[in-house]
Amino acid sequence: MKKKKIIIIAAAIAVFAVILFFALKQDGGKAVAVQMEDVTRRTVVSKVYAAGNVQPVVNVNISANVAGEIKELYVEEGQEVKKGDLLAQLDKVMYEAEVDQARSYYRSCLSAKEVAEKEFRRAEKLYETNNYSESQYDQAKARYEQAVATLEQASARLEQAKDNLRKTTLVAPIDGTVIGLKKEKGEIAMGSTFQADIIMTVADLSGMEVEVDVNENDIVQVELEDSVDIEIDALERKVFPGIVTEISQLATTTGTGTQNAVTNFKVIVKMVDIPREIRSGMNATVEILTDRRENAVSIPIRAVTVRPEDKVYTNMTEMKGKPELLEVVFVVNADTVRAVPVELGINSEDYFEVVSGVDTSDVIVTGDHQALTFDLQTGTEVEKKEGMNGKRTVNRK
Repeated sequence: MKKKKIIIIAAAIAVFAVILFFALKQDGGKAVAVQMEDVTRRTVVSKVYAAGNVQPVVNVNISANVAGEIKELYVEEGQEVKKGDLLAQLDKVMYEAEVDQARSYYRSCLSAKEVAEKEFRRAEKLYETNNYSESQYDQAKARYEQAVATLEQASARLEQAKDNLRKTTLVAPIDGTVIGLKKEKGEIAMGSTFQADIIMTVADLSGMEVEVDVNENDIVQVELEDSVDIEIDALERKVFPGIVTEISQLATTTGTGTQNAVTNFKVIVKMVDIPREIRSGMNATVEILTDRRENAVSIPIRAVTVRPEDKVYTNMTEMKGKPELLEVVFVVNADTVRAVPVELGINSEDYFEVVSGVDTSDVIVTGDHQALTFDLQTGTEVEKKEGMNGKRTVNRK
């Protein structure tokens, strides 16, 4: 993951190194050989890089809600299914017996309720004609209400038994493909409402997405509907378009309490074009295009360095405290250079957008690293050197 700012530790070290160097440096000496480049306009595209795995947009784990032996498996891995298709059958003998018992109990309770209701209606009429005492009336009413409550409990028990029996037959909840069988015929499914015992997974492979971890320093740049370039490790030299559809608000941190602690946020990227060869779980890397500047004044990232502000502004009054570090480039004036502070915008891998400081009329020093880091200061004599050193990449927000 590329950093978004010049690393703080490196900057702190640079403060001491640069201040010490300029304190000891004497004017004069031969010209410093440097590489030069015109400030130009170009399209600068800012990207966030992340890695993750391919997964179906719709992915359903099929588990048993009741326990039982798997008597039949009607599908194989890779088989396409339609919603409602039979997938597996658990042993249902015990659950059929429970339904029979519950139905018998319900019928018994229904008869008892009907008898209690007749007795209550008779007691009600007798009570109204003063041929029944209030106590007798209350007793008949209580027996009836108890019978009604018992019947309701028996009805619920019967419905639960029927539901458990239905759960022994597993059917496809969606149109899709069986992408994983976790159990085989003859194994026991440990049905539980609180802990899934997955038998198989059915996924809709017509919609695929990539779930990636984005570093906390980068997540602030990512927005919904950002365009994405996706590379699948198994499909080399192919780039597939995508779009950011979800950004987690909850961080995940690894190595908490250590120097290697890393905080990431989950980001979901939906694939626009889905290759035939793709499989769930494949490794993928993504480039999220977070910003773009057309025809922007730009400079190579390797041209930017830092200097203490008192070495940049020679007319500064008495300093209070340690001088701040400024991001600068060295502009070539004839055979000398001048440190110019720059305000930088977005960056690509190789270029910064320049908000202010230099324009396309300027020629700047682009290398080498030794010269930019230590040798150059305002007024240093320079001469042009052909050739380029390796690129230095620093991402900043």
